Amino acid sequence: MSTTRYRLPRVVLFVFVGTQAMGIGVIISLLADIQDRFGFPTWSLGLIAGTSFAFTLVAHLWLASFADRGWERPMIVIGGVLAVLALLWMVVASDLWHWVAARSLLGFAEGICVVAGRRLMLSWDPGRQGRALSSLTMALMIGFLLGPPVGGFLNEIDKGLPFLVPAVVEALLLPFVIIVKPGEYARALTRLSRRRLAAIPGLVPGLLLAASPWLMIGMLDSLWARYMTDLGASPAVIGVGFLALALPSVFVTPLSGRLADRVNPIRLALAGALVELPLVAAFGFATGVPYLLVVGALHSASWSFVTPPGQAAVAKVAPPGQAAEAQGLIESYGLSLATIGALAAPAIYDIGGPVVLFPVAAGMLAITPAVVAGLRKGWRSAF
Repeated sequence: MSTTRYRLPRVVLFVFVGTQAMGIGVIISLLADIQDRFGFPTWSLGLIAGTSFAFTLVAHLWLASFADRGWERPMIVIGGVLAVLALLWMVVASDLWHWVAARSLLGFAEGICVVAGRRLMLSWDPGRQGRALSSLTMALMIGFLLGPPVGGFLNEIDKGLPFLVPAVVEALLLPFVIIVKPGEYARALTRLSRRRLAAIPGLVPGLLLAASPWLMIGMLDSLWARYMTDLGASPAVIGVGFLALALPSVFVTPLSGRLADRVNPIRLALAGALVELPLVAAFGFATGVPYLLVVGALHSASWSFVTPPGQAAVAKVAPPGQAAEAQGLIESYGLSLATIGALAAPAIYDIGGPVVLFPVAAGMLAITPAVVAGLRKGWRSAF
């Protein structure tokens, strides 16, 4: 199938979800500033980030199957409207519950759009799952990366601008969603239960590997700004630092996606996961911002060889009519890990500092490659 006819819809989808990701990136870079401005306790950072992941999880569990039934475009529109409302709420938020509720609404909105977006990408490029999914991941990462520097700059002008700007951009893009239509793909006549989906050879190893980095994502979501602030960084430096931290993934993710279409994606993700472990532990021994950024950049590159190949593995073995639901299983498990990481990390950071937090996280992440290696008889024959 030629994908030329979907070029413009793909661009609209990428910019649309990228703008939502930018709004999330803005919040991450400004959490410490928000905490200090309103006098919130450190544990509240975990609450703001953790509840958002929980609501994104709800969106994946509740709505993933609808994306396989032809509801992709309505889901994109609904998610966009909710994202605009959440960002506008943040412009006027002052109490802790305002920030928790608005961030949760944004997480729910992003979950709806990403579920539908992955289904759309697979329908536009059904023969190259790794490339299709890594392209959407790259669009999300670019938006996410733009958020911190844009937020840091706008925050110096006015405290509400970092949230108002992505809200306006998202609202202006909404009318263009009309051209975002799915390609032809097999609709499921009979649907497998989630338990039967999980029993497909190769699906669980791909799911576990793809989701495992989300523990670290949750931790950094709640602690990145606090950690860098404690190392002496200003909001503007935090934003630029976050860009340097994750930029390698933008360049590496397309490569990992193409490799996942050519080699055994589980082997590729397993290798990436093993490389990731010492880098996670190294986060805990930062002596300054430059050290933290170097370790973070290396970690970002390693992450790109874990999640996209894992997603590709699940897409390859899942029934075509339940592709979005299978990807939703990845997100559900990953978001559960992210919620745990976001809620627990600030408390551990308060008690033992980074030198305890990140080695403990590395130990927890080591469980996944050990389990996947133990399941190798099943996945070696699946690809």
